[in-house]
Amino acid sequence: MFDQRSFRLFKEIITHDQITVSEVIRKTDLSERQFYYALDKVNNTLKSMNMPEIIISNQNFLVDAKVKKLHHTGAPLDISMNQIVLSEEDRVYFIYLYTFIRKEVLSNYHYQLMMNVSKNTALADVKKVKEMCNEKDVAFVYTRMDGYHLKGDELAKRKLAVYAIDYLLTKPLGKEIIILTLKSWKQEHYYQETKQIINNFLTKHSIHLVKTRKTEMILHLTFMRVRKKQVLLAFSDYEKQLLKSQQLFVPAKRLCQQLFQDTDNNECYYVLLQLIIALEEVSFVENPYLRNLTIEIIEAFEKNTLLPIENKEYLQQSLYNHLVPAFFRIAFEIPLVNPLTIQIKSKYVDLFQFVKHSLAPLSKWTGKPISDEEIGYFTLHFGGYLEGERRTNSPEIRALIVCSNGVSSSIMLRAQLKEMFPTIKFSRVHTVEQIKTIPSTNYDLIFSTVALELAKPVYHVKPLLTKIEKNYLIESVISQFPSLNNNDFSIDQLMEIIDKYADIKDEKKLFSELVNVIYLNNTDVGGYKPMLSDLLTEDMIQFTEEKLQWRDAITLAAQPLLKTNKIKQEYIEAMNKKVEEVGTYIHVGNGIAIPHARPEEGVINLGMSFLRTKTPVKLLGKEEHQIDIFICLAAIDNEAHLKALSHLTKLLADKPTLKALKEAETSKEIIKLIKGDEE
Repeated sequence: MFDQRSFRLFKEIITHDQITVSEVIRKTDLSERQFYYALDKVNNTLKSMNMPEIIISNQNFLVDAKVKKLHHTGAPLDISMNQIVLSEEDRVYFIYLYTFIRKEVLSNYHYQLMMNVSKNTALADVKKVKEMCNEKDVAFVYTRMDGYHLKGDELAKRKLAVYAIDYLLTKPLGKEIIILTLKSWKQEHYYQETKQIINNFLTKHSIHLVKTRKTEMILHLTFMRVRKKQVLLAFSDYEKQLLKSQQLFVPAKRLCQQLFQDTDNNECYYVLLQLIIALEEVSFVENPYLRNLTIEIIEAFEKNTLLPIENKEYLQQSLYNHLVPAFFRIAFEIPLVNPLTIQIKSKYVDLFQFVKHSLAPLSKWTGKPISDEEIGYFTLHFGGYLEGERRTNSPEIRALIVCSNGVSSSIMLRAQLKEMFPTIKFSRVHTVEQIKTIPSTNYDLIFSTVALELAKPVYHVKPLLTKIEKNYLIESVISQFPSLNNNDFSIDQLMEIIDKYADIKDEKKLFSELVNVIYLNNTDVGGYKPMLSDLLTEDMIQFTEEKLQWRDAITLAAQPLLKTNKIKQEYIEAMNKKVEEVGTYIHVGNGIAIPHARPEEGVINLGMSFLRTKTPVKLLGKEEHQIDIFICLAAIDNEAHLKALSHLTKLLADKPTLKALKEAETSKEIIKLIKGDEE
């Protein structure tokens, strides 16, 4: 029987024309024992479906064409509950969705029978469902007359159903579990019917949705139709007015009529919300307030990271495209599932925090907190933009990118591919619909997050790639485009040689480091990022009792950087010029100024210097901008300084620490404060 692990292995094998056992083991992060155990499960399930088994020959997989077709279209497999094993987590979401669309009185026996578990296991699962529901303001209750059922606000019940569906969709076997929930009540025909209605509607109105969001929307509305609850949805007058003002409101009412045959219970507002949060192109939702909010967020990001944004028009438009659906999700508290959140927070530790602070205008405007899942996608957006800013390409081989995962993921994917293949000329990111209209003579290969059948080579990719995945993608592309190869060996060959003569303590880490050095030129995110104490050393800290003009204060503050050959003289001139042109933007509050300019304006090495003045300096001669601490920053790129800056921001936000910094008389006292906080 399939479980999540074996089904993921199954998909990994059948979606590649050529992949070895060792490659699959690394990509799935399985041990050799786990791999063979999971493969046995795959073959046992295939046997139960009267399909040929997957055979290993000379470390390669032999997969019958009939098996390859099973999951080729992206449609869920036609399997029964007897052919899958639900994990503890899967069972919790299954029970909720099964109960959400119940067609008869439910007892614990129903859950036992459906999930093929014992009475005690089903009772334990029910307890977990109750706990989950309580956290989301929904009551999961049992009475003799009504059995297990849900109580509470209808919108709250739907939000939890939406979360359950979206969460399951992030799992290898998730779509199959969702469809089996419908099948358990003989309601699966609603899925195809809803899909047809929505596809016809989108075609008629020329509306394009993000592919993954479209899949979610179809399933959301399928479950709402199957539920058939004629309940007035509790939208406030403000929320109704906001939705009524949208250009899509009238078309959404027509779609609602087709789906629910009734528009008196506020379903049209719900359908419109589902449309807006799935939009790929937001031309239907032109909003001057959100345009201004986009600018506010970018300005906050510039101020927080000390990174002057170039090509602002491009960033403003792409961020606006992401902001519109995000605004409606946050404002209406529609849950978002982001399977990359943990990976993003780990890979972009400091950037995540800066983006979080920069989203304060969005949180203030909606009056709602912003989840880590939402912040994660905004982090991808800014991270992808910063990554893309630092690389250029030469037009030898032309590639298209097809991404179905939304604006932020598309930007990050493009940045990663540009880093991996610096000599390939990439066009902008396309949708599946757009790709059909582009002549094949316009490109040589395609990188896509969805399955495509085209004459030119197509490489299936994820929005955020691990180093192991990057390696196998590079090797796969090089095998068809040898001119891209600067090496006559593979990482696997290197690993085999090292394994012969050395005791490898951490095979996965060694593999990643080799990929980084050989293919990514050591520029991958996660490279050297010094601590604040590494930059603000004793020779970088100064005190003065002189009464200074603001230009002289910046010049004096920068002297340690100049003396240690971290900057050129023109960088000091650039910092002063920026203040003259832009104003008092370097004043971050509490009498602290952080002068800086762009790396190309005279930075040699990463550095930071500190000056405390006895007499406050009036920035641009303004009384309201009196500065007594100047911290000059010389950044070499968009990332290396973020760790130190993040720590500095934390120090300056702590009132006792800030007071101690301002009262310090020696550099040793400053360093003690910095190191004490780092520990």
